[in-house]
Amino acid sequence: MTIKAWHIDKDWQETFVAALGKRGASPQAVNHALEVVDDALTASGSTAQEEFGDPEEYAGKVSIADDPEAARASQTKAVLLALLGLVGMFLALWGFTALTRDVDRLIGMPPVLPLVVGLVVVVGAAVADSLLGQRADIYRARVGAAEAPGVLAFVVNRLGPWIIVLLTLVGMLLIWIRYA
Repeated sequence: MTIKAWHIDKDWQETFVAALGKRGASPQAVNHALEVVDDALTASGSTAQEEFGDPEEYAGKVSIADDPEAARASQTKAVLLALLGLVGMFLALWGFTALTRDVDRLIGMPPVLPLVVGLVVVVGAAVADSLLGQRADIYRARVGAAEAPGVLAFVVNRLGPWIIVLLTLVGMLLIWIRYA
């Protein structure tokens, strides 16, 4: 067994590891984060304090989600919530179209029913996704890396469900303009 000699200041490393431990990082995630820091310090020749700043602050930015099952579950939740939001959008637009065209019944029910159910579903899916946060993300940061996977990840993970709500409202506006 080989023990790795890190090129990291001992005080900075201990504080960093303790901060990761407080966040619930697994030993594998801590080791991977230390490898990322060590590789950066070896390449730059600077100290950890100069390169990464405060160890506790940097530990708060590091991804610790190394469980592939958790990542898969997170992606599944995100996709299901997005699909639920799309179903809600289509229901709302279907009901709204029927209302603006003065249709009395849609397959035996008043058109206000799919409109209200659709709006509740689309907004509920967006709120649920927001409340779940990182537990319902499509894109996840690489373990040990700072949690900034990019603009596309931010749009898909955080704004995606709300974009579906916005599309629903825009669709309703276009339907109203077309049939009013």
